[in-house]
Amino acid sequence: MSAVEDTAARAEQLRERLGAVRGRVGAAARAAGRDPGELTLVVVTKHFPSRDVRELVGLGVTDVGENRDQEAAAKAADVAAQLGPAAPRWHFVGQLQTNKARSVARYAAAVHSVDRARLAGALDRAAQDAQRRLDVFLQVDLAPALGQDADPGRGGAVAADVPALAEAVAGADALRLAGLMAVAPRDVDPARAFAVLHELSLALRRDHPSATGLSAGMSGDLEQAVAAGATHLRVGSAVLGPRPAPR
Repeated sequence: MSAVEDTAARAEQLRERLGAVRGRVGAAARAAGRDPGELTLVVVTKHFPSRDVRELVGLGVTDVGENRDQEAAAKAADVAAQLGPAAPRWHFVGQLQTNKARSVARYAAAVHSVDRARLAGALDRAAQDAQRRLDVFLQVDLAPALGQDADPGRGGAVAADVPALAEAVAGADALRLAGLMAVAPRDVDPARAFAVLHELSLALRRDHPSATGLSAGMSGDLEQAVAAGATHLRVGSAVLGPRPAPR
């Protein structure tokens, strides 16, 4: 297969996969009595090349996600150089070290994984220096609330620490408290996990009414997330296919 044929085949594959995911999202929204237009599909492109991002933008994708700063920074720069103002919004969705905050603040519009006040402070300083404003989702570890041990590998603040963390973000000059984010723990019914997240979101909104965002749901459990009120769906493999081995 020639390079041109290979590129065309990949574009068609992305079109079909994206269409199928959009169909799932629409069906899930209708089943939950929700407007599909309320939902933001964040296509997570980690380990996939910039050309896939450009193809997705051509298919109407406006939001993409990454979870490693080194890859994300280079990819965001490349896509911006190619697409200019048409470049998508970048969402950082992985665990983040404080020493990477300055880099992330230069390209990300939203960070979904803030789980400690020190990281919030680093992002606030970095965003101020970059003269930007970041949307921030507080990542919650749902495992303890579901009777499991905390999962440090996935990150996330325990539920009891969310109010203080929310105050730290809400009081920052260059951050906007967008809402909560979580990953359903392993071996737990996602519907049960996201029901807990929904309750935590309601509690957060009592003190911070504008923090209505709920980042939940991936390729395997987006329907359960939509039913629980998710506003942002982080979907990777269902759109892009199996991830290639990292280089």
